Amino acid sequence: MGNKRILPAVRERGLLASLLFLILWGAAFSFQPAAAATVSGTAGLLQIPSADALPQGRGHMALGFDAKGLWPSFSYGLLAGLEAGVTARPGGDVLPRVKYAVAPETSSAPGLAVGIEGRGVYAVLSRRLESSGVRVHVGVGSGGPGPLFAGLEVRLRSVTVTAPDARGPAPAVSLLVDYDGRAAALGARLDFATGFTLSAGVRAGHGAIGSAAYTIQF
Repeated sequence: MGNKRILPAVRERGLLASLLFLILWGAAFSFQPAAAATVSGTAGLLQIPSADALPQGRGHMALGFDAKGLWPSFSYGLLAGLEAGVTARPGGDVLPRVKYAVAPETSSAPGLAVGIEGRGVYAVLSRRLESSGVRVHVGVGSGGPGPLFAGLEVRLRSVTVTAPDARGPAPAVSLLVDYDGRAAALGARLDFATGFTLSAGVRAGHGAIGSAAYTIQF
């Protein structure tokens, strides 16, 4: 009985150590502007996807967390608008993911993306409200987020230098609120100019949720 309890903890620590090694390895190479990740690793808010997809040739290593455990993942921009990835669930099985940005967001129209996560499918619209710093996401899905899901992100601070003697720009700060069709989550995201993002919050009735991610150009 004791060994059965110890093995899951050892496995999670091993996954965490592996992902941290990959992140540090990537830090030694080329960083790109940060891209936020959901707990499952796809581009999005805390728990719902957005209409964004990784640009071609850009990789995304992330470590999500929730009440179930750790969710290490890797995503890659295969083609323009096409993002694919894999996520290791806390139970040990692998979650394949594919997202395609059908239409990019413009000043006059929302972005549209469709995706597959495991056995689930979804479609999502993302739209920035003029220059207010507010961005809205609305989608439908089954087998994952859905049947209806929605989210709101509010940019509280852009990347700025905090003081003349500061070592670098301060991170951008965004407030995140989303609903995946079953529970709402509230949190915040820090976007660093180095390509690192950190999202953390609380999912109603389920505890902490969030992710840490690096974006790297291969």
